[in-house]
Amino acid sequence: MKQLAGLVEQALVDEVCLSPKPGLVDARNNGAHSDMDLALFIKSARALTPYFEQMAQAAWQQPISQTLRETIAHIGRKAEQAMFKETNGINTHKGAIWVMGLLTTVYAQRISTGQSIQTDELLKLVSCLAQFPDSRYQNKQLTHGEAVKQRYRVNGAYEEAVLGYPHISLALETYAKWQTATPQQYQLQMLLTLMSSVTDTCVLHRSDQGTLIEMQRLAKSASQTSLPNVSFVNLQKYCHQKYISPGGSADLLAASLLIIAVKRQFYRDKN
Repeated sequence: MKQLAGLVEQALVDEVCLSPKPGLVDARNNGAHSDMDLALFIKSARALTPYFEQMAQAAWQQPISQTLRETIAHIGRKAEQAMFKETNGINTHKGAIWVMGLLTTVYAQRISTGQSIQTDELLKLVSCLAQFPDSRYQNKQLTHGEAVKQRYRVNGAYEEAVLGYPHISLALETYAKWQTATPQQYQLQMLLTLMSSVTDTCVLHRSDQGTLIEMQRLAKSASQTSLPNVSFVNLQKYCHQKYISPGGSADLLAASLLIIAVKRQFYRDKN
């Protein structure tokens, strides 16, 4: 399953290289981050590839089940350790490991049967897989995302998966609308769709609900016409001034790009 894992790596690289992105690390600058840059993200993405391949191998001709869920969770924790080792403790892709791991597992399971899969069915199976408990996991401390969820009573990465990634569906609808444009244009439009609709815990961790709402408003305004536009420039300035980075939206963009790539590579974009 090297091919599938390679598509995951490429989606992660494409996401970070997409420029310019409001508040996020890209090929032009480090956004709202002082401890991350483009080279670090690419290094991290490449370090994770063997673990996505392991997930794909584990899912080969296996049913969606509690056993499979715990197997890929174990691999995912090893991937996190490899990421932190490669980045000297910096969290570049923890959220991406979660969503990409689920997608890789379901894709590998379906590819092994020789069957194609519609996106809505893919996301339903991802939801099913995510709902199985990870009984081996012993959480010793509250993560930033979990703290934000408790404070603001909002959904996070886990709830997004259990719901079947509705925001990925929105991003793919945006792709369908803009797919004849350049990759930079349609990918930025997809990011804006996500930024305008996701309750991004990465933003809430650095700020508050008022800041998140204003970022969403600016992103929605920027998404109405081709880029660049005045609203997009204002959004970039706002993220810089508030020192916010929509990392959750970035993870979902990478996941959406993976779905597009898998359709092209394995299914010739027929579903």
